[in-house]
Amino acid sequence: MQKWYIYLCLMLFTRQRLLAQDDRYAAGYMNAVSNHAALFSGNRQQPFTLHTLNHRYFKDEDFVSGRLCYGDVFYPEVWLRWDLYRDELMVLSPVNYIIVLKSEHVDFAEIHGYRIFYLHPDGLRGCPPAGNYILLHSGNHLLIEKITNELNQKDNNSSEYYFILSKRFFLQKDGVYHKIKNRRTLLKALETHRKELKHFIRDNRFEYKRDAETMALEVVKEHEKLSRQ
Repeated sequence: MQKWYIYLCLMLFTRQRLLAQDDRYAAGYMNAVSNHAALFSGNRQQPFTLHTLNHRYFKDEDFVSGRLCYGDVFYPEVWLRWDLYRDELMVLSPVNYIIVLKSEHVDFAEIHGYRIFYLHPDGLRGCPPAGNYILLHSGNHLLIEKITNELNQKDNNSSEYYFILSKRFFLQKDGVYHKIKNRRTLLKALETHRKELKHFIRDNRFEYKRDAETMALEVVKEHEKLSRQ
């Protein structure tokens, strides 16, 4: 009887010590995350088991310092990464947990000199599907870019895979979204000043296949400039 009593006391003492350690760890974690706690309450990143020849992230597979507005709260410096294959924005916690942000709470994120935002379909004609987009221009016209990474197998007998990057552009003008696929669709969306814009493209030696992002942005800005004259 005395042995069982001693054993029970030891179990209770050990449990109390473990609970106290858990409390200390929890307190230490909350102290580390400070007022960023809302960022680190999401799900941790799920593992990706396939071997790929290139990475699936925007610009860099490492986390980079950026700015974030999340749930109407602005964070001037956080460590961010954008998974283009899963279309997930992630934040690195102070204890190196990789947390996937809830997309619908992302007001904007700024990394690599770009502003990323979550598009909620607004019901306008031609509106692209919900997801994370790059905001290229937000003047009289809205120009946004969708970047994705598609997974492909090297060959049928290979266990190696690779990602193919693709970019799509959407121009919101006069309450309608236009999908920009090439030079022709860009000029068609900007019907007025077409002649001037053709000269602008030629003078700047823009080629859509080579520099679609720069060309689309500069042509839209030039159209707005001409429209104000």
